[in-house]
Amino acid sequence: MTVSFVSVGEIKTMKVKVSMTLSSKLFLAIFAVMFVGLAIFTFLNVRSQTKDLLEQVQLSGLSTTDLIKKSTHYSMLINRKEDIHQIFNNFGRMPGFDVIRIYDKQGNIIFTTLPQEKGKQVPITSEACQVCHRYPEPLKALATKESHRIITAPDGHRILALINPIENEETCYGTGCHPRPEQKHILGVLDVQMSLSRVDADISHSRRQTILASLVVMFSVLLVSGILIYSLIQVPVRKLTAGTRAIASGNLDYTIPLKRKDEIGELSDSFNQMTREVKKANQEITQWSATLQQKVQEKTEELEQIQAHLIQMEKMASLGKLSATVAHELNNPLAGILTYAKLLQKRLSSPNLNPEQLESTQKDLTMIAEETTRCGNIVKNLLLFSKQQIGEIAIVDLHEILDRCIQLVDHHLKLNNIRLVKEYQPGKTEALCDKDQMQQAFLAIMVNAVEAMPGGGTLTLKTGLDPGKKKLNIEIEDSGSGISPLDLPHIFEPFYTTKKEGKGVGLGLSICYGIIERHQGNISVRSTVGKGTTFLIELKLHSS
Repeated sequence: MTVSFVSVGEIKTMKVKVSMTLSSKLFLAIFAVMFVGLAIFTFLNVRSQTKDLLEQVQLSGLSTTDLIKKSTHYSMLINRKEDIHQIFNNFGRMPGFDVIRIYDKQGNIIFTTLPQEKGKQVPITSEACQVCHRYPEPLKALATKESHRIITAPDGHRILALINPIENEETCYGTGCHPRPEQKHILGVLDVQMSLSRVDADISHSRRQTILASLVVMFSVLLVSGILIYSLIQVPVRKLTAGTRAIASGNLDYTIPLKRKDEIGELSDSFNQMTREVKKANQEITQWSATLQQKVQEKTEELEQIQAHLIQMEKMASLGKLSATVAHELNNPLAGILTYAKLLQKRLSSPNLNPEQLESTQKDLTMIAEETTRCGNIVKNLLLFSKQQIGEIAIVDLHEILDRCIQLVDHHLKLNNIRLVKEYQPGKTEALCDKDQMQQAFLAIMVNAVEAMPGGGTLTLKTGLDPGKKKLNIEIEDSGSGISPLDLPHIFEPFYTTKKEGKGVGLGLSICYGIIERHQGNISVRSTVGKGTTFLIELKLHSS
């Protein structure tokens, strides 16, 4: 059973994350929706109110122009200008009127509430005249929307300008003052300009009230939403966070005091149930820990005894393998010594020895002495190998070492019907190395090559310089049975052998590998089953 606790840092991070998700983000979302919705509603409402109010003012203005025109109608028929002036002045003194004027079809101002305009003429290109005269043929009637316009006064306030044509009615031409309607349809124009300052003030006041009402509604909803979010989400989340912090600190008796019949309440009940399960599991783990410590101690003592026994067995096995290795390494020079001793014994049994035979005998005795010395060196080298050290270092010719190895295995080559091929790099190939160890490495590889060709074959020795002429590449190639791909990666491992039992212990190539590595060289092998094996050795040359 595995129980994991939440760290205090993770609890704080979780608290901030939950709070941002369930409280702040929800509140911000409600605020955004309310703000956008009320902004759109306020904008549309204010625009609608402004439009309705302006339409009412325009209709009222048109009604006022009709009232003015009808009020002056009788005075115009009887040509009582003083009455018309009086009517204009009475209307002009009323709040909201900037100017009231009448001008004829030629643009001459006939009546006006502004004394300075009397006798002046309005050009045909003016804005008031262009309402009807913007077409090649002047209009005889105006649509309602074309009879009014909003302009701006020099002082900046807005003005509702109303145009009301004065038609040539039957009562007008019947008196003989004007021609018939078909000759002159429009007698003049009533131009009334009413100030919109009060209307604009009402619109601004209405806009402010609407915006204020929207803000009050928005902040009221946000306040209620904030209280609900705090009480329904923020407070329970804080309690849950406090519970996780208490459990993380090791207080497994802590329970969250939330008694609600909603999702938060279910979460609280689940949390409390989890706490009880964790406490139960913790108690079981504590009990297991108490007994486990004793069991581990008992098993440790048993393992120590077994380990001591295994170490002793490994020491005995290593001793046996070392003995076999020494026997294996000494067998080759001793076999040569024995062979030459028998040859000398047979040669000395002859009663008549000529000088050439005596000289050959002397050479063979010298060979026996040298091989005996090499046996001693082998033992010394085994000790040096175990210590990962190199023996006597000197500058030697690697070709001479190879020739020496060939001389030692020559009788094996002849006995096994093996042809020798030498392809040496011309010139000296001097290297700084231990002559005996290097001979031991080359000889081990050659002996393995001879053993791989029991039915005869070819042993090829090649040497060549690398492109920088700083290293000598040596290839020892045989045409024997080859090495299996399964065995190839392991041939340099100690005690790994593919020979039959009693034929080897698997230390020859591992010793050879160690010798090459200690001389800062490289050794590798490539082999094909049924075609042969090639060992590639790379050694540094001595720079004079």
